[in-house]
Amino acid sequence: MFTLSNIFKRGANYIFIVVLARAISVYDFGIYSVYANILGILILVTNFGFSEYLLVNSNNKKLKQNNLNAFLFFSFSLFLILFSGLLILNLENTTLAILILFKIFFDTTVYNILLSYFQVEKRLLEITRTNFFLATLLISASLYFYFNKTGVYSLFSTVLAINTIIFSVLFYKTKFTSISLKKALHFVKEKFSELKFYGISTITVPIYMMSPTVIASFILNPETLAQYQVAFSIANILLLISVSQLQERYSSFLSSQESIWVLANKIKKTGFRIMIINISVLIFFIIFGKYILLLIYNKEEYLAAFPLLITLLVSNVIFMVASVAATLMVVLKMQKEKSKYHLEFTFLSIFIGALMTYYYGSFGLTLSYTLLYSYSAIRYSLKFKAIINKQLNN
Repeated sequence: MFTLSNIFKRGANYIFIVVLARAISVYDFGIYSVYANILGILILVTNFGFSEYLLVNSNNKKLKQNNLNAFLFFSFSLFLILFSGLLILNLENTTLAILILFKIFFDTTVYNILLSYFQVEKRLLEITRTNFFLATLLISASLYFYFNKTGVYSLFSTVLAINTIIFSVLFYKTKFTSISLKKALHFVKEKFSELKFYGISTITVPIYMMSPTVIASFILNPETLAQYQVAFSIANILLLISVSQLQERYSSFLSSQESIWVLANKIKKTGFRIMIINISVLIFFIIFGKYILLLIYNKEEYLAAFPLLITLLVSNVIFMVASVAATLMVVLKMQKEKSKYHLEFTFLSIFIGALMTYYYGSFGLTLSYTLLYSYSAIRYSLKFKAIINKQLNN
């Protein structure tokens, strides 16, 4: 049920993007894409491994609550710094940038920290209900905006109000209590030796996934970037659905930490199911992708996104191979080693993304993801095999 609710939530966000793309010019959607891509990277500092650490290091009720209180305090503090930075910068559209920042913060950092908490609590139903409720309201707001032409600012402001109310209810259910800055600093300082590897690991994943796209925001013209963003949005939503299927199984994975063989088999079975779904989606879009793009966006300019979309969907399949293999390292708390992998992938992502985009444009940008994910899949698969072989030798 959680996966279904997550699909609904991702679908609602996609409808939100489609409504924007249809309601504004291709150029303006390109400007929106620039802000969303850059702020999507900056917002990562507000979740410095907090969600992943909370998931695997909350062995008792007191520790779990302390983790939640401290991590949410730091997340909101870091968010306020970013917010203040936008007020100082002389942007073309500061108001839009701020509204985008709020939406991304709630969609990613706040959501992921609360998701980890409820997973540990074995109360995933709370997040499932939230996903359905949030998605319903987001779709309603998006459609109302589209048919009544109330304005982009009105839409973003409505979404901000919806997020504020719903997540306030979740905060109440977690019994979240604010703590002093001194206590929060002491808590993080005490945990930093472990937390830093979770932070590096958590932040570098989106960075190496987003670096080529962010670099493209400075290289491609707004119209070309808008066409790419259409393909990226579809592929990214489908990828996040696959990731949610993996997230849903984490409670089961954590219960098998003591038996490497049971754990490995669970991960393999989950990975096999995810691969079948991803390959099926790829075949579906190869056959019907052009018709879907024209039907959804109602602008022939976006048909140029079709080859980009197919390339990104192939990359999705490869990425999920890497994600499934990396799950073993997460559950076994091998964050120090995993963080080194991610730093390696990040440098590679920046280099390949810049090079391919500069010389081959938007198609080179999508192809850079295929190359990057292929490398990471090989690295993680070899590590998965090495861990199993080590246990066999022991």
